[in-house]
Amino acid sequence: MAGRGHKDIFAADIAWGQGTSPGIRYARFLLDEDNAATSPMVILSTFEPGEVVDPHTHGCNYFEYIIAGSQMVGKTNFVAGDVRWASGGTGYGPIRVGPEGCTVLIVFQEAAKSNTIPLGKARNQPAAAQA
Repeated sequence: MAGRGHKDIFAADIAWGQGTSPGIRYARFLLDEDNAATSPMVILSTFEPGEVVDPHTHGCNYFEYIIAGSQMVGKTNFVAGDVRWASGGTGYGPIRVGPEGCTVLIVFQEAAKSNTIPLGKARNQPAAAQA
């Protein structure tokens, strides 16, 4: 922390969480920690080569920037430098990570509405498989 209202987090200090499989990691950052439910949330996420994320949606608007690697979302391939965004409730996927893996920066309009909502066959999976 470098003073009131300013926060620095160095790469070595990022708190990584485990995604739905061992090949997915994420770090979450709230832009307004005093209002966690309504705050925008930024997620930095890494995916190992070949990871697949089932079709899903979110309850709020979503913005994603591909930092490195590639991912096929449905039938469209996205590479480093590309941007995707979707309105809340818009479904997409599956996401298939390319052979070099993928690192993305995601921004959700509201942290409380950012949870993944499975679509299609994924809706019928047990809750543990979706976590």
